[in-house]
Amino acid sequence: MDRRDFLRDTLAAGAATGILPRSSAQPGGRPSALRGPVAPIPFELEEITVAALQEGMASGRWTARSIAEAYLGRIEAVDKSGPAINSVIEVNPEALAIADRMDAERKAGKTRGPLHGIPVLAKDNLDTGDRMVTTAGSLALAGRPGTRRWWRSSARRARSCSARRT
Repeated sequence: MDRRDFLRDTLAAGAATGILPRSSAQPGGRPSALRGPVAPIPFELEEITVAALQEGMASGRWTARSIAEAYLGRIEAVDKSGPAINSVIEVNPEALAIADRMDAERKAGKTRGPLHGIPVLAKDNLDTGDRMVTTAGSLALAGRPGTRRWWRSSARRARSCSARRT
């Protein structure tokens, strides 16, 4: 069973047992999940590997910026509008600038590691050393500097683009 089948079956089972919120029900009492399959939103980079992204950047098919823009667009299409999953708490306002720096380094012949220019999604309790807030889901930590420096140093050494937070 692949991921899509699992999600479809889980949603259908939840709808059949009545655990979905009433707001998902259509007139006539049938949950929207039972109306039939919904066409997936097409996304070129869906289920692509880091190695394939690196090959694409090495060949010139993609840049770190174009990959970051694609993923930021996907967050907007799926997480903020569309199904509005709301799983991404914060998007790094510096993501595209970081991606541009990674592209400049690659153009100069310097790649720092296997995550060079690859956007990552980080849990909000990890200090990424940029303008994103590290709260671990607690209002008590809002605006306080993070203390998990190991993540920042290892991610920066690998030169990933910390683009968003969950």
